[in-house]
Amino acid sequence: MKKILIHFQRSVLFAIFLFLASLNSAYAKEISLAYSLENYDFTLIFDEFTAQTGIKIKVASFKNNDLKSELIQRANIKELPDAVIVPSDFTGLGSINVSTISKDLINADIRKAAINSTLVDNKSRGIPIVYGNHLLLYYNKNIIANAGQTWSEILQQGGSINEDQNLIAWSYLEMYWFIPFLGTFGEFPFVDNQVLLNTKGMVQALKWYKNLSVSNIVDLECDYVCSQNQFMAGTLAYSINGSWAYGQYKKSLGDFLGLALLPRLGDKEMQPYFSSHVLAFPGNGLHGPKQKELRLLATYFQSEKVQEMIWDTLKSIPTNSKTLAKIMSKGNADFDVLMTQLEQSEPMPNEKSMAIVWEAMLKGTNRYLADVLDAEAAARYMQHVAEKSIGHGSARNDND
Repeated sequence: MKKILIHFQRSVLFAIFLFLASLNSAYAKEISLAYSLENYDFTLIFDEFTAQTGIKIKVASFKNNDLKSELIQRANIKELPDAVIVPSDFTGLGSINVSTISKDLINADIRKAAINSTLVDNKSRGIPIVYGNHLLLYYNKNIIANAGQTWSEILQQGGSINEDQNLIAWSYLEMYWFIPFLGTFGEFPFVDNQVLLNTKGMVQALKWYKNLSVSNIVDLECDYVCSQNQFMAGTLAYSINGSWAYGQYKKSLGDFLGLALLPRLGDKEMQPYFSSHVLAFPGNGLHGPKQKELRLLATYFQSEKVQEMIWDTLKSIPTNSKTLAKIMSKGNADFDVLMTQLEQSEPMPNEKSMAIVWEAMLKGTNRYLADVLDAEAAARYMQHVAEKSIGHGSARNDND
């Protein structure tokens, strides 16, 4: 009888082993994923997913400016990754053909505004996992005791800093940083599928933007990495940067990090864009051979546990409303600033034409900064370039 019982126990254990093995083999052993390491480091979150599922994530990380072109090149040679974590406007790129996200794959606790930020042609093209991505004003309390609330206050503070310190910097030649200056005048470049570049607000914003450079308030040659490094090294009083930089800045400056709303121009508030970072699936991956694994990954990133990790480890705004409520109940002052600035921000369009608008803005701005065109002519030039390029794109599509 004892031998029979032992044999039975072994048989049950062996059956359980086979069942678990069959579950494990039901999933692919690896998912490839590309994202920009400059913005967020998801390593701990990836590792936890692998520990839970046995599915490894093979990561390809790129500089933020290189990621879009890399994905387009990979689409051309049909070597797209299984998944990407990207700003939501990337999903409007037709060439990478991201899967439409069905309603059943979106957690009911994800904020509606975050879901809306993923829409392209009224269809969700990604799972929103980090919310905001809006610009804010960071300051070093070692240099500035209290943040200026207006540009005139900040400029006055410039007279009190040391010679080896700089007042303010941002990625001056990236048009995402120009948007809050344009938004100050209540205008944005692409609204309801209409290009709005040749406007009074654009002319005003261009003149203001250039004046900050020619007056040596900001160094146009100091790019994203330059301004970020200066701030983390403690030689920069103010940095205009995205919500994604909060974690890195906090780690570098600790209690000396200050966070404030973007400064007003008189009584006018600066209005940046906001968007989400989304988990998306190129090459229509949700209908491919790894669809089960990718759906697992999508569900995992929306869970309360992972959304809490996004704040605890990345210091970024989660999209799960229950997680947000928990954070807000703790009365974190910096988090309150992040959310207040978000409320004063404008959703960034995800339409394909937006990529053309960005390029047209950069071309016009560069010509104005180089004194090739005046502000009025630069605005007209931007409008012309954008409309012409969008028109050519539409003609090509009609002929396909």
